[in-house]
Amino acid sequence: FLGTLPKLCDGAGGVAPAQGLHEGQTVGPYRLVRELGHGGMGAVWLAERADGAFAREVALKLPLMSRLRPDLAARFTRERDILARLEHPHIARLYDAGIDRDGLPYLAMEHVDGETLDAYCDQRQLQLPARLGLFLQVLEAVQYAHANLVIHRDLKPSNILVTADGQ
Repeated sequence: FLGTLPKLCDGAGGVAPAQGLHEGQTVGPYRLVRELGHGGMGAVWLAERADGAFAREVALKLPLMSRLRPDLAARFTRERDILARLEHPHIARLYDAGIDRDGLPYLAMEHVDGETLDAYCDQRQLQLPARLGLFLQVLEAVQYAHANLVIHRDLKPSNILVTADGQ
């Protein structure tokens, strides 16, 4: 029985792409470039606009659609509606949303080229004042979200990206 389950490893020590997605595949008007990460709700891919309308790289968030988790579609729709309302310099912007021809919903968000908060701090051996400066930016974003009646239910260092210039 266990041998019939989907493999989580690609055989080379890496994690297999979520949902059977692969580089070069299109989702709506976007072409997948490479997987940036994935979790319990889905995967995030670096993607580029493929229909020629305009050139932009995005972080394409794709839910893990499953009969075992029917709640994810509704949660994904709520996330889209929430992100559409938020505009803050420390919160990734929502650019586009839709459903592709196979029924897969997607969110095209601002691609933040950065490192996770903990990796950024550790690799640069940042001292407490610099770490607190980054934390204040996070607090500004959280305060803005709270003022707009939004609570982030999965706030952790691995979900916070810091750009090369410390934003």
